[in-house]
Amino acid sequence: MASLALASCGSPETAEKAGAKNEANASGVDYAAAVAALPPGQRNGVFFRAVRDAGLPCQKIVSAELLKTKVSNGEWKVQCDNGDAHLISIAHDGQAIVTSRSD
Repeated sequence: MASLALASCGSPETAEKAGAKNEANASGVDYAAAVAALPPGQRNGVFFRAVRDAGLPCQKIVSAELLKTKVSNGEWKVQCDNGDAHLISIAHDGQAIVTSRSD
């Protein structure tokens, strides 16, 4: 699982397009399911890397909550130690889309 290659760039429009796909990528791996199956510490490591790769400040993920949404991707609300909240959408192909909130 450590070899999950997640990219953390994209936009809400990209998330909508990715959400339209409900299948695994060409390799047959469903990364959204793979991330959800990780132990909390490793899953938070994936989220930390996605947030940092997006150029956002965060030293530690203090909480992560799987959201039940209409989008077929794995969508998580994560909170950093500095209080910043982010929505991370993990597409089935492994792309992570990070959306930040200021509250």
